[in-house]
Amino acid sequence: MPQPILCFKIIDMVCLVAEYIRENLPRVEEETTIVEVVRKMCERQVASAVVTRSGEVVGLFTEGDLMKRVVNTGRDPAGLSVGEVCTRQLVSVEADTPCHMAVLKMRSNSCRRLLVYRGPRFLGLVKIQDLALAMASATNQRSSLLNVIVWATLALVLGVVVMLLLKLPEMVAFIQQ
Repeated sequence: MPQPILCFKIIDMVCLVAEYIRENLPRVEEETTIVEVVRKMCERQVASAVVTRSGEVVGLFTEGDLMKRVVNTGRDPAGLSVGEVCTRQLVSVEADTPCHMAVLKMRSNSCRRLLVYRGPRFLGLVKIQDLALAMASATNQRSSLLNVIVWATLALVLGVVVMLLLKLPEMVAFIQQ
C-alpha cells in the first residue's frame, strides 16, 4: 500500500490549494435579502456567496442553501435575509495546504467547499471538483513520466542484450582457448 503515499507526495509537489482558489465570489452582509444575493451570484456566474458581519466571514450561501432552505420550504426570498439560511458550520484550510489534504478534510466534514485563508486573511474558496481535476492531472503526469522511464529502461536492457548477443561468438572463442 505504499504506492498511494508516494502518489500523494508527488501530487503534493504539484498541487497546493492556493492555485485553485475562487476569488470572484460576492461578499454580502448577513442582512442582505436572498433576492439580492442571488442576483449578485448570477451576475458573477457563481454558485456561492460569502456572508459577512462587519466585514468578517460568518457564513457561506450556496445554490444548495437556496433550494433546501428557501425554495423547498416555500419561504419568500424577498423577505428573507441571507443570514437566516446560510451555512454557518464553515470548514477552512490554509492556502499552502496540499490538495489531497484539503480533499480529505472535505470528506471528513461532508462538504464540497472549503474557505481558504492565509493567516487571518480570507482569500476565497476551493471546490472539490477543482481539486479532484488538479489531482487527476498530476496523477496523469506522473503516469506519463513512469511510462517514459519504463520504456527507456526496456530499451536500455534490450540494447545490452543485443550487444551481448553480437559479442557472443567472440566470448565463446575466448573461452575455448
